[in-house]
Amino acid sequence: MADRTLRSAAVMAAGTVLSRLLGFVRIALLAAAIGTALRGDIFTAANTIPNSLYILLAGGVFNTVLVPQLVRAIKNHEDGGQDFTNRLLTFGFVVLAVVTVACVLLSPLIAELYLPGELNDPSRAAEKASMVMFVRLCLPQIFFYGAFVLVGQVLNARRRFGPMMWAPIANNIVACVSIVIFLLVYRVGDNPPTFSGGEELLLGLGHTVGIAVQLLVLLPYLRASGHHYRPKFGLRGTGLGRTAKLGIWTVLFVAVNQVTLVVVTKLAIAGSASDAPGSKAGLVAYSTAMLIILVPHGIVTVSLATAALPQMSSLAAEGDVTEVARLSARSIRQTLAIVVPAAAAMVAFAQPITTVIAGYGAGKNNTELMGYTLIALALGLIPFTVQYFQLRTFYAFEDTRTPFFLQCVIAATNIAAAIVGVRVVLGEEHLRFSGVALGVAYSLAYLVAVLMSRRVLARRVPRVSGSGIGLPLLAMVIAAAVGAGLGRLVLVLLEMVTDWEGPLTSALQLAIAAAVMLPIYVGVARVLRIHEVTDLVSVVTSKLPGGSRRS
Repeated sequence: MADRTLRSAAVMAAGTVLSRLLGFVRIALLAAAIGTALRGDIFTAANTIPNSLYILLAGGVFNTVLVPQLVRAIKNHEDGGQDFTNRLLTFGFVVLAVVTVACVLLSPLIAELYLPGELNDPSRAAEKASMVMFVRLCLPQIFFYGAFVLVGQVLNARRRFGPMMWAPIANNIVACVSIVIFLLVYRVGDNPPTFSGGEELLLGLGHTVGIAVQLLVLLPYLRASGHHYRPKFGLRGTGLGRTAKLGIWTVLFVAVNQVTLVVVTKLAIAGSASDAPGSKAGLVAYSTAMLIILVPHGIVTVSLATAALPQMSSLAAEGDVTEVARLSARSIRQTLAIVVPAAAAMVAFAQPITTVIAGYGAGKNNTELMGYTLIALALGLIPFTVQYFQLRTFYAFEDTRTPFFLQCVIAATNIAAAIVGVRVVLGEEHLRFSGVALGVAYSLAYLVAVLMSRRVLARRVPRVSGSGIGLPLLAMVIAAAVGAGLGRLVLVLLEMVTDWEGPLTSALQLAIAAAVMLPIYVGVARVLRIHEVTDLVSVVTSKLPGGSRRS
């Protein structure tokens, strides 16, 4: 069972790696084209809103509640879940279409919700108008996001994990092509504060078409998985009423989460809209740093959690809570073996990382504060990872109520810390550091969440042999800190004799840092007997030429 989980995770991770790489190419192109200050914030906010609204209105149910229901339908229904799945897909497509049309009609009001007070000044009317237009052009993505996740979850329930992780590659290719055309058609050097109509159409429609293509890629795999979709209306007698009841708590969960996102977006844009001189860490800095910390999350955490959730759901349905505890803990430890050194590397090498990703064209002078934002967010990567798995354990028991109340704590902590950090601690004079303050608030919120969740989860899942994560985590942190610290020391010594500037030299810095850090991390892990790390190294070396003979 563990081997099958790892194989499934490996397939997903491979697709995610390539997709993430192309995603960072897209960020680099976008930074070069429109910068990473207010102009970049306007488009980033508009392009983020459709996904946020989709998650708010339907995504919570689609992402977490449906997989256990689909697994049970495939296993228990005589037709292998065909009728259940067709009714579910048809209902989902209709809801998504209605929601998308309504949101497009309400686009000016939706844009207003995310704008800070700094952009309501009449002198900023042009920036506000660009925001509204971008929101209108991007909102059709709601339907395509939702349909993509619906079809993807059907594939996941049928243990076809790869397509959903590989499909975003097509989206990134389309988006990158649209930005390259933008760079070829429009001048970059001037980087005016607003957009022309042609610029808005090219960027907005280019990214929306990318999400549509991402959905189309999945459709052939749906048929290949054995499911033949036929539109079928009506929910009575399907058992979807139970799904709806479970989904209520999940909808409330994501609603609370989206309130946090609105507050964070407004505070981040306020940082870029401030009149303070110098570089600024606003929404682009925060969003880019967030994407960086989510690389190990997307490659490792999501892959292992997605592969493990159907198994945990089956074990929970059978009442085998002991194996649920062991599978959950094993998955967390396997994930942390990669996530912990990744987080340490982001803290130690934040500046060269952000320079490689966003240090081009119009964005080349705004990477320093982005680096500080990355450090602040990276501190929360470990608790975020643990919390992600803990929530999946609740979902395996079809408990969506408890995660809602836990999310309320996360949201309250994040919002309170963000408002205090940006509006009180920073104030108007230092508002350009808003991204950094928001990163600190995020990390604090997930630290509080992990501590609370573990206490609550202990009431449902017993502490059994093989389900501990505390001591292995401490050992991993020690090994990663030693490796990253020595890597940072090497770079500091080199900086004394070498002038490091620009993305190319920053990439060389990262290569040197990795060459120093990784062997030290593995070596210290061996001394501390961190089995998850040594097992991972054995798996990797066995795939190298001659590896099977060495092992």
